[in-house]
Amino acid sequence: MIFETIGDRKNPVIIMLNGSFSTGAGLSHIAEMISDKYYIILPTYDGHHEGGGIFTTRLEQAKKIIEYLKKENIQHIALIQGASMGAEVALTLAALLIKTNIQVDKYLFDGGPFFHFPKWFRLVMRFKFRSMVHQAQYGSLEEIIERFSNNRMVQWMIHGDISPYKWFIKGLADAAPYMSDESINNESDACYTFDYPSVPIKEQKKYIFIWSKNEPAFKSYKNVKKYYPYAKYSSPGELGHCGFISRQPERYARFLNKLAKNN
Repeated sequence: MIFETIGDRKNPVIIMLNGSFSTGAGLSHIAEMISDKYYIILPTYDGHHEGGGIFTTRLEQAKKIIEYLKKENIQHIALIQGASMGAEVALTLAALLIKTNIQVDKYLFDGGPFFHFPKWFRLVMRFKFRSMVHQAQYGSLEEIIERFSNNRMVQWMIHGDISPYKWFIKGLADAAPYMSDESINNESDACYTFDYPSVPIKEQKKYIFIWSKNEPAFKSYKNVKKYYPYAKYSSPGELGHCGFISRQPERYARFLNKLAKNN
């Protein structure tokens, strides 16, 4: 795992956790918009960069983030944000941070697919994700975007024009050459084996969950609310999977600023 940082370390800290099969830099355009006020940490998961080994589990990624925070002597975080599978990593991280001396004011879980599917379904998704990542392992960024614009699974998730997702696709294009099939399989499983860690009511009140109403991950809402009834829930409308961050980046940056500032 590697960590990119943007902004002045003297400012309040925000951690941004990207979705599956991408790099932390896939969120750097959002981070740049608030870098005058915050110190933003952008991890890139194992298996997504040169020398990065194999992606194993959400838990392993969360533990490595905590190791980094301790090494850097970061004891207070204004906001931890996670998008798509990054939201699942963020919630796993949140449960672990309770047992540390690191204080976190708020969490934003954006478009998290908080499902636990049977093995047969996970095997199907492994195949689909391998196919998707393989399509990003060759050609120019423009060629990869063109391929993805015709990818049925991508369209099923985003509902429309792919151009707003160019930052994610750029992160995917950067990560794909280093991703083995073992990493892809493990990361696919990480998306669909969520186990809803138990957290106290006090912690739940720091949680904010958002989904677009027309994204497949929204179907996990009822289960999430059952396990975290004291969290806050909202929707930016029908924008597709992680459509708020992709289609309305300036508004999303203002939203992050508002959440972090109001602690």
